[in-house]
Amino acid sequence: MTTQLTTFKRTLLGTAMAVAVCLTGCQGAAVLTNAKTASVEQQSALIQMEDLFDKAQISRVKLSKDGRFLVFLKTLNGANNLFIVPKGGKASEAVALTQLKDPVDSYAWSSREGELFFFKDHQGDENTQLFSLKFDVNDLQKAPKITKLTTNPNAQFEFIQQLSEQPQTLVVKANHSDIGRLDVYHLNADTLKLKSVHTNTLFFADEYINEQGEVVLGLVKNKDNTRTLYRKNNGQWHEVLTTLQGEDIDFYHFNKETNTALVSANIEGRDKEQLLSLNLSNGDIQPIHQDPKNESDLEKVILDDNGAPYLVTYYGDRLRNYPLQDEAKQQLAVIESQFSDEDVDILINKIDHEKGHWDISITSSVQPRRRFVYEAHTQKLVDLLNKAPKIAPELLSPKKTIYYTARDGEKIQAYLTLPKQNAQNLPTIVLPHGGPWARDHWAYDSDYFNPIAHYFANRGYAVLQANYRGSTGFGKRFTLLGERNWGTGHMQHDLTDGVKYLVEQGIADKNRVGILGASYGGYAALSGAAFTPDVYKAVISYVGPSSLITLVESFPERFRPYLGDWFKAVGDPLIEADRQDMASRSPINFVDDIKAPLMLLQGANDPRVTKAESDNIARALYQAGSPVKYYLAKDEGHGFLKRENKLASIRAMEEFFAQHLGGRMSNNVSAKTAEQLAKLEVDISKL
Repeated sequence: MTTQLTTFKRTLLGTAMAVAVCLTGCQGAAVLTNAKTASVEQQSALIQMEDLFDKAQISRVKLSKDGRFLVFLKTLNGANNLFIVPKGGKASEAVALTQLKDPVDSYAWSSREGELFFFKDHQGDENTQLFSLKFDVNDLQKAPKITKLTTNPNAQFEFIQQLSEQPQTLVVKANHSDIGRLDVYHLNADTLKLKSVHTNTLFFADEYINEQGEVVLGLVKNKDNTRTLYRKNNGQWHEVLTTLQGEDIDFYHFNKETNTALVSANIEGRDKEQLLSLNLSNGDIQPIHQDPKNESDLEKVILDDNGAPYLVTYYGDRLRNYPLQDEAKQQLAVIESQFSDEDVDILINKIDHEKGHWDISITSSVQPRRRFVYEAHTQKLVDLLNKAPKIAPELLSPKKTIYYTARDGEKIQAYLTLPKQNAQNLPTIVLPHGGPWARDHWAYDSDYFNPIAHYFANRGYAVLQANYRGSTGFGKRFTLLGERNWGTGHMQHDLTDGVKYLVEQGIADKNRVGILGASYGGYAALSGAAFTPDVYKAVISYVGPSSLITLVESFPERFRPYLGDWFKAVGDPLIEADRQDMASRSPINFVDDIKAPLMLLQGANDPRVTKAESDNIARALYQAGSPVKYYLAKDEGHGFLKRENKLASIRAMEEFFAQHLGGRMSNNVSAKTAEQLAKLEVDISKL
């Protein structure tokens, strides 16, 4: 139930502050558990489960500020750790900078030589802490010096930026002083001194912080799902405007001289978020760019060195770039020409205009992203340690974009992944995304479950990923259609109608349909079991809430000032009418209606969807005599990050769906994975 600001804006397992809480094995012969699939599928090789989370796969490659080194994340000790290699070196030559058993979540290069910063929580508790890491630039084999920069283990710290004029100073947000409030601090990475620079008494959900590390703009998410924009002037905060319900504003740049802000917003009657120039003195708005296809909200903006728009990106069913300056148009054309024979999307992550370096990602639906630096002065690509994927792309079917019409006439965009050799009368898995204020994307590794969709397609399933109503990215109207439609309304109907469409097309066998989801997707899975019990024959809820009431009541204190979206879309349990409505949409209250076998996966340290959500429905199903399996990872939070737990969870899913839907399953699994799965299984009779 989260969203996190990432390359694709907001996703399933991220930090709630950004959006106020949305949510090796041996390969043996296949066991063909259904005769209908045997004739066409027995010649299709099973991909190995372990290859989904290949230990050799690297991610988040970043070039150091001085251009000398590459750092990336790779699995070591079962978790993501930092590795370093000189630019031009091979990934196989990289040296481990960290050897942690709890994963590094992310990192950032410092502007100071031989230094970077990394960020991690403890076993998924989301109390992220900040660390500095200093290495010897002349001897990478020498053990680095790692220093924990933050001292409050009960607070969540978010790295914002490093000051260019004072590189020892980091700008961070944290609920350090007050657990229910996110303030802004300057953290001295040398002395570890934390200095408060903005006490967030107005409860800004988003801020614009200038190059000096000062908060100059702030956005409040009001309880009625409006937004209020504030501007600081002469030390005082002044209200600039308040939006209508469901409208939003994202900051990109602020010009102090002209008192104008460059924003992405859907205000003043706009449905899709557009790039706008907002005069903070008189409220005048000047449109700069909107989606030429009118399909999607503005996804990303790249600025030039003067803060002027250089390139914009939109994401309908696929990613689209639009250059706004002649130089951008010329350079983008050169980049595109180098991938003209491939079916890929080109994502511009960032541009160093001074050096002429474009950091780009090349994404496909059938293989992990490749990273390059495009050097504008030579018009050449610098390979950032790309390697052949462990799972050969030719074993996978390209993900298809489909559209279907819901029961009330609304058009729903979705992605469909099919087995390589068969597309008729298939066991089918509905895979709703989390959030719900997020969306699914086309690229292979743009979302956690995209590779898993391919995995199950390889096992003989059709996999449907629908951007149901309430999803973001398709305009304000579409998102707001999800309000008070959780569980029994449009959001759930869109999934049910997707199943109906696939059955009508002859793709899905209506007697072999399952549903799997995480976070909100887990809630949708439970709702499918409770409210449409004849649709699904197997249900898996992964960190999904069973009660909307206890979900909202259990949110950590630091979430509460940012819950306007929730109260408007889901309800406020302190209001009796809302509470009754929330109860009517809570699967825990309809256990007697559930027919399908059910599986639960949960992280014990999850602060968003607490362990109680899975405990309660597991206990209720057990007492009702309904078939239920429950797996609990004691060292995880809102989603499994450790490799052993990931593998065990996928094995559990594979076995479960094979048993109840008739897909294929490997008959060999490593002893280590089998042992880990046994460790995770909960004896529900003892709950």
